[in-house]
Amino acid sequence: MKQLEIWITFPNNETLQCGEIVTETPDSRGLTKGAFWYVQTYLDHPMAFPIDPVALPLRNDEFQTQRPSGIHAVFEDALPDDWGIRLLIRKAKLGRGEQTKINLLEALGSDGLGALSFKTKDKASQDSKPYANMIDLHTLLEQALNYDTGRYMEEKSLSLLFRAGSSPGGARPKAIVKDDASRLWIAKFPSRQDRLAMVPIEAATLALAKQSGLNIPEFNVQKVGKRKVLMVKRFDISKGKGRYHMISARTLLEAEGDYLSSYGALFEKLKEFTAHPSIDLPLFFRQMVFNCAIGNTDDHLKNFTLLYKENGFRLSPAYDLLPDTEMRKEHDLMIGSSFLPPSRADLQDLAKRWKIRQADKIIDEIVEVVSKWKSMFKEYKVPESDIAFFEWDLNRRKKRMRS
Repeated sequence: MKQLEIWITFPNNETLQCGEIVTETPDSRGLTKGAFWYVQTYLDHPMAFPIDPVALPLRNDEFQTQRPSGIHAVFEDALPDDWGIRLLIRKAKLGRGEQTKINLLEALGSDGLGALSFKTKDKASQDSKPYANMIDLHTLLEQALNYDTGRYMEEKSLSLLFRAGSSPGGARPKAIVKDDASRLWIAKFPSRQDRLAMVPIEAATLALAKQSGLNIPEFNVQKVGKRKVLMVKRFDISKGKGRYHMISARTLLEAEGDYLSSYGALFEKLKEFTAHPSIDLPLFFRQMVFNCAIGNTDDHLKNFTLLYKENGFRLSPAYDLLPDTEMRKEHDLMIGSSFLPPSRADLQDLAKRWKIRQADKIIDEIVEVVSKWKSMFKEYKVPESDIAFFEWDLNRRKKRMRS
């Protein structure tokens, strides 16, 4: 059996224990029984809120989970994906039989994104600094590129990457970097496996998203030697240097594995929980339309997040925006009743059902902005061969959304 304390940092930077997780030893099938409960001091706190309003309502109860990992999905939201998980396992020296979700949470500690942190009862909180400084960006990039080759590297040659690179989510190489104004950024690195110039492509896509009226985080491109690094400002940190709690759409929809979900299902959850539907619902529609126009087929449920801000849950800024770099053609989420790129009529139908005002104006604005994608990509120095790679897909999408 293993037990972890869950701590939370509020937007005002106050930190207190939120609850506890307990899991049993996994059985021979790898299945784990587990439970979570809120501690009374949290339940009595005036700023307390449900960290998962669907599975973990705010009450004095023991919440069992049927998930194979033995922990509720909201806690897995704190963990990185793929690249970051491999780095976290290496950093914590977890053997094959030790790589359970609860052990990964313990290894993550207070270094994850969002407001939650994890520790055992007998382990004091450590004043960790899970970031690098801007001056270290070149060293960090070199360590990330070397690690990305898959070749064995000694721990001492990965020290900076261990500190700054094992907490951000996503499948690609990235790390947390602190600038001279003490602001934290996610540094998104190129990979040795890249077939396309991913850094300038993502930067150009973010610029198009901003022009299309989406809420996006502050970003910039840093030149590091002969390479480029995309810097995206963290949006889980409040003005008071506290944290905003993060919960993914996958968790809210209680989706598992290769889910078959839709923008419609996500819209209904957002409608149920957002504190400002008049702002967040049209923004969500706008983000869906942009994803369709630019070909962002990697629009899965972990790429949509709600933040618990001072007045309740809000739709987070849009992130991980890219055109269809794999030429998958189908979206991860259904748009209406299909995973294929929608027509204008499909989008109009959804807007009518969702009661989105001025939907045609929104669609026209986004199509107009995205139709100038070539000039934006050139501005961000995307190679001509990469621009040619996207041309057929983006042209057909524009045609469908105009007709």
